[in-house]
Amino acid sequence: MWPPKERLRVAQEVTGQLREMILSGSYRAGEKLPPERKLAETLGINRATLREALKTLEHAGLVRSRQGDGTRVLDFVQTAGLDLLRHLIPLREATRRSLLRDVLEFRQIIGREVARLAAERARPEHLERLREIAARPAEGAEEALLQDLDFYTELARTTENLVFALLLNTVRGTVRSFSSFFADFNPAVDEVRTHHLEVIEALAEGDAERASLASDRHLERGKAHVLEKRRPEAAPAVLQGAPRRSR
Repeated sequence: MWPPKERLRVAQEVTGQLREMILSGSYRAGEKLPPERKLAETLGINRATLREALKTLEHAGLVRSRQGDGTRVLDFVQTAGLDLLRHLIPLREATRRSLLRDVLEFRQIIGREVARLAAERARPEHLERLREIAARPAEGAEEALLQDLDFYTELARTTENLVFALLLNTVRGTVRSFSSFFADFNPAVDEVRTHHLEVIEALAEGDAERASLASDRHLERGKAHVLEKRRPEAAPAVLQGAPRRSR
């Protein structure tokens, strides 16, 4: 038997391996995984370690285990959460193109509504933290991306809406993990700083409509910039969940 730490490491590796097989379509939505004994033998692990991995996948909304029915793959679009995004990005090119479009749409819609609500609720201490982020030097697209991300994460906290704050925390973690993939989401470093100052001024005046429009314009410019720069990838297929078995 492996020591506890080693078993945990192996279980994490197996979780990653099975997750990639599900997300890439090797195991399709509705399909049963092989019986535990056979799958454990195939992966070269014991059944206790396999069960730990399956439990993690079940918590992530990728599989469901039922006594008498085994373990079936779920359609992750219907059952998984935003944390899955970080595991989708490294996959096949078609998925990355679709994710790019989806992230840009999400970014614009959430950003303008966060800015609107932040303008209604901003207090002096919120404005001070936002000014500190806006004043931070940023050299190059990747640093500007992270600065913009931190700014919008702080905007979400300014709304004092827990769901917005947690949502932006998740997005920030994912983007930081793949910052080179997202680096060209903003057209220019100077434009990012100018935008931040514009939003801060709107917040200081309590002008929710102005803050929302400023955010919308900025994120729309970013979206157009990315799609122009990656024109061959600008017409992706709609992101699907785990492919379904043909019947």
